[in-house]
Amino acid sequence: MTPEQETLLRRYAEAVVSSPPHLHLTSDRDLRQFWVRHVEDALKLIELIPPPYRKAVCRVLDVGSGNGIPGIPVAIAEPTWGVELLDSDTKKCGFLDTFCKSNGLRNSRVIVGRAESLAQGAFRDSYDIVFSRAIGKLRIALELSGAFVKLGGLLVVPHGTSWEAELKESSLAIELLGLQPIGNISYLLDNIKFWALLFAKVNQTPAIYPRPVGVPDKKPL
Repeated sequence: MTPEQETLLRRYAEAVVSSPPHLHLTSDRDLRQFWVRHVEDALKLIELIPPPYRKAVCRVLDVGSGNGIPGIPVAIAEPTWGVELLDSDTKKCGFLDTFCKSNGLRNSRVIVGRAESLAQGAFRDSYDIVFSRAIGKLRIALELSGAFVKLGGLLVVPHGTSWEAELKESSLAIELLGLQPIGNISYLLDNIKFWALLFAKVNQTPAIYPRPVGVPDKKPL
């Protein structure tokens, strides 16, 4: 990255760590800890994207963006990609929107809303790469994110040590949603192992998915 990109990443990390507590952006108030666990995690996810999916121009969606991870670092690191950050929390979206506009991050856009509703509209089948981080159980993350991915696109779901059990539990959901597992890649952050689960979109997601707001959480596929 250029010095300007690194400076902007540092500015973003500092903004989140020093944000008002009522925004609930992060529990990591130590800048180094936030940098390693969140910013470096986002940058690592970019590295792990297989070459066939790393186009010069991509439309990218960060579902459940929260404090902007991985969406903001992705937008900074990949200036030719159009990155959209989706979250239902208006206060968090306000923070993200202010940061992007104040720092000239023109390749990013913040979207306020519920994934269950927006995936049934104009955003459906629209993205080359979709990130789904910290949404919850894998089956829920897949249902809330899968319909956004265009045919031939990629869904990236970061995960912890329970990934094998959850992947097995999600076999039906994966098939129903038109996805295909193509990789489970491990990586280290501060000597802690994490995984990135990669899914290719091989079939159209049936129109009934995602189900209405709240249903995927209460009744996972």
